[in-house]
Amino acid sequence: MRFQWFVYCIFVLCVMAVCMSCDRSFDPRGALDRKPVVYALLSSNRDVQYVRVEQTYMPVGFDPLVYTADNFVPDAVVTISTQGVTTRLRDTMLVRSDTSRFKFPLRAYVIRPMKPTYGASYVVRVETSGFGTASQAIVMPTKPAVAIDASSIAIVDDPAGHPDKASMLFPISLGVGAFGFRGRMFVDYEVLIDGEWIAERVEIPASFASSDSQDIRYVIYPQFTRATSSGRAVGHHLNLVYQKTLSEIAYTKYPSTKIVFNRVVYQLSQIDKNLYNYYLTTHSFEDPHSTRLDEPFFSGVAGGVGVIGAYTVDSLVHILPENFVNNRW
Repeated sequence: MRFQWFVYCIFVLCVMAVCMSCDRSFDPRGALDRKPVVYALLSSNRDVQYVRVEQTYMPVGFDPLVYTADNFVPDAVVTISTQGVTTRLRDTMLVRSDTSRFKFPLRAYVIRPMKPTYGASYVVRVETSGFGTASQAIVMPTKPAVAIDASSIAIVDDPAGHPDKASMLFPISLGVGAFGFRGRMFVDYEVLIDGEWIAERVEIPASFASSDSQDIRYVIYPQFTRATSSGRAVGHHLNLVYQKTLSEIAYTKYPSTKIVFNRVVYQLSQIDKNLYNYYLTTHSFEDPHSTRLDEPFFSGVAGGVGVIGAYTVDSLVHILPENFVNNRW
């Protein structure tokens, strides 16, 4: 009897030991894979280029938005190479427009002056002591051609004198190496405020959100689109949207202020293969009928994560007539 009791006690102690050894909290996040996070977008419309280099992090809880530490990598060697010439970037501080989460300034690596050449190839390389090397090659798209259709000029100059359902057309010939593009229509105008003419700009939406609605509050703006195999496309903007947007400025925003609409600017942006793949992946689940809450992960950076790409910006300018319908001298 005593022996049986002894065996029972040993069994209970063993079970307790096993249970205690298994009493561990479960963390579904897994181990942190420490890598450099590189963000660099070379652009043709500025003479200064920036490269952000940070590191991956693991928040204490499960909400990444509560993480407020500075993850900038200060000892990185960041270079941009083209045609056998390699230039090293220097680190700098930038003013942060939104300090609700991060209280410290933005830090980045910068090169100035530098304006990428259409059609040229570049390699962005980041070397760090703790993370190794991350790099990516870039090919800038070549220069595109954009025009305004001859019949559309009359609509732009005199929108009220043409059918509401008429469209302003902007023929486009994309450059080589452009995998995606977006055409945007702007109107530049000036308003007289306290005796001084102030320059402002408004973007013209492409169309209304619904064919059954003419509410200017619900409109659709152009999005990036995949380049066609022919490299040709046409930008469309509805005349009625054009009229209502300008009326909103002239008679609602500035009902009694002197105002002059000066010019229409059609801006064409081209994105390279790297940036297009990033954009396509991160926007592939924007389905209003889906309940999916997560976002797909994409990184084309060898040896790290992030995005290293390029885009070009070109503009067509059309001067509006002095007697434009919404002008108020």
